[in-house]
Amino acid sequence: MYRMLQIESGARALLYVNGQFCGPVDGEGQAFPAGADAEVYVQLFPLEEGASMLTAQLLLRGGRIERLAPQDRCFALQWPDGVIELELRPQAADAPEQAEPMRAAPNALLRYLTMRLAGDAQADALWLRPQDAQSAPPLAGYHAAVPLRFAPRDVGERYDERAGLVRRTAANVATVDTALAVTSPAGQGRRLIERMEIRETV
Repeated sequence: MYRMLQIESGARALLYVNGQFCGPVDGEGQAFPAGADAEVYVQLFPLEEGASMLTAQLLLRGGRIERLAPQDRCFALQWPDGVIELELRPQAADAPEQAEPMRAAPNALLRYLTMRLAGDAQADALWLRPQDAQSAPPLAGYHAAVPLRFAPRDVGERYDERAGLVRRTAANVATVDTALAVTSPAGQGRRLIERMEIRETV
């Protein structure tokens, strides 16, 4: 699988990757190709007064993140389409952490998963037919549901909705697995989930 490293910074900074100057970077990020086995060193030199320089180490083995340090300033999200989203936070010591904005849940599958992960007992009744509730896959180990940009390449046309399920693999690393669903109309613009499948990102 072709892999891409998307490097983002919590503060506007000058970016170096493996000693090469790559220009300024901010929350929009810069993208770089990455191999399945790689050792990447990233340096940020913040332009904001009071923020200190940050050096990060990313170690990839077999396409998986084996090490990302330092853990308190480097965070990674590995997507099923091969993108590794690397967020670096070179904030000053007294800078408050910025909360991530809530993202809308645009389809039935994402709404259902979000409710279930929140422990809402009404999730099955709202989004599943009674005969399908017993076959809903377990969500133990997942922490959040997110919109999914792309489905895996081998997904058939029978699945009409997709979403991402986030599971933590380290204190500062998480992987997004793919949730797929077949839905059917239920009137008044609503859809019900008939079948679901979860595919782990490898």
